[in-house]
Amino acid sequence: MKNSNLVICGGISLLGLLILIFPAFWINLVVFVVGLGAIAYGLYNLVITRRIFQDSMYETVILVKAVFSIVIGAISVILPLVVADAMWKTMIYVLIVYLLLAAIIGFYSVSLLKATEIDRKRFVFENLSLLLLAVALIIISPERLGIFIVRLIGLAAFVIGIFMITINYFSEKNVIDAEVVDVSEADEGSEE
Repeated sequence: MKNSNLVICGGISLLGLLILIFPAFWINLVVFVVGLGAIAYGLYNLVITRRIFQDSMYETVILVKAVFSIVIGAISVILPLVVADAMWKTMIYVLIVYLLLAAIIGFYSVSLLKATEIDRKRFVFENLSLLLLAVALIIISPERLGIFIVRLIGLAAFVIGIFMITINYFSEKNVIDAEVVDVSEADEGSEE
């Protein structure tokens, strides 16, 4: 087995084991990462998306969405670190509401671009991604069901990692080293 394959498979398996053992930590990590993503998304909207179309209504909608994203993202990152465990659970629900509202505002801003020549597919995909992320947070949000689902994901990653290591190990045992024969030399010898 190549060392890189062993490292990747072992890493997947180790990650799965850690998720299985510490599911609450991984849920908190998701909240933290989504908070950082909300800040980055707000800055992106503020700097780039707002300037795509020169219309005061569009710019105002995107400005509201950007500020909303930055504020919720900052709260998601800073507040749980200060207030601890109870705040993580609350922030999951705040992030769900934020993602749903951001998607609705995003679809509205896309509708404002309808009369323009601007390609809207990227923005539709962006807002669908926000909705899917909200659904993912809804799935992991209830205390026990969320931990069960996260543990299930961890178990799946652990089993897949071990399975991949096993498959690679047994496939290497069956490798046969072959000798390379130059066909032109073999043909000349049979002609004589």
